Amino acid sequence: MKQKVAVVIVTYGDRYRYVKQVVDRLVGMHNIESILIVNNGNKEKYITDSEKILNINLKENTGSANGYYTGLKEIKTGNFDYVWMLDDDNLPAENSLEILLKDYENAKDKDKVFSSFREDRRELKEKGFQKYVKNSFFGFSLRSKIFKKKEMDYKRDDSLISCETVPYGGLLLHTVDIESIGYPNRDFYLYNDDNDYTYRLTKSGKQIFCDTRSIIRDLESSWYRREKVPMFKAFFHTGLILNGKYTIRNRTCFELHNIVDNKLIYIL
Repeated sequence: MKQKVAVVIVTYGDRYRYVKQVVDRLVGMHNIESILIVNNGNKEKYITDSEKILNINLKENTGSANGYYTGLKEIKTGNFDYVWMLDDDNLPAENSLEILLKDYENAKDKDKVFSSFREDRRELKEKGFQKYVKNSFFGFSLRSKIFKKKEMDYKRDDSLISCETVPYGGLLLHTVDIESIGYPNRDFYLYNDDNDYTYRLTKSGKQIFCDTRSIIRDLESSWYRREKVPMFKAFFHTGLILNGKYTIRNRTCFELHNIVDNKLIYIL
């Protein structure tokens, strides 16, 4: 039976050159029934010959959190089996969606969630898993440094990388899961709202897997990846200071509410 998929894309500003490439790729995909584009404060409407394209135009840039909140709210979940979330510069390979749908089909239980692999996330592939360490700050754990605690050895299931959170871009969510965990927290505005959102899946007992065969190529690099230095060094190099501030503020907020059980260790 054909699985019906809706796509939510959030864009802003003058991003037509990216969105067009992404939409042109999506229109030809077999299972996609609807492509909803949330225009975050930009006046451009993305109109093509395809009846699949729908536009929501927000008066101002309300950030990714409200963009995805609005897009997911607009989706009539009863009409679709899955929602695929993509950033406006996430260009999926032609078989990316097909691979994720096959993952769901092959899953032995309903507690698994699947996401595409962003090919510039090389560190994720090298490590083989993503898991938060209690009381760590941006992945730095004082306790682990002192006691040289060995990281757990997560055995990867072929191409599947176990993750506690994943970005919006590439996440294929069953509509039942959206009804279960709700919508993004708009207070985050920009950055780490996707961590906050997808960690709800983990806390609810779901297992998230990133499939390295389902490739997404980012047409534009994230602000901190452009500088070719670690993120905190990039903060002092980049001209996108607000991006850096939102990243640090929101990551700290996420950690305090989700992985901190000893504030003293965290502050240290």
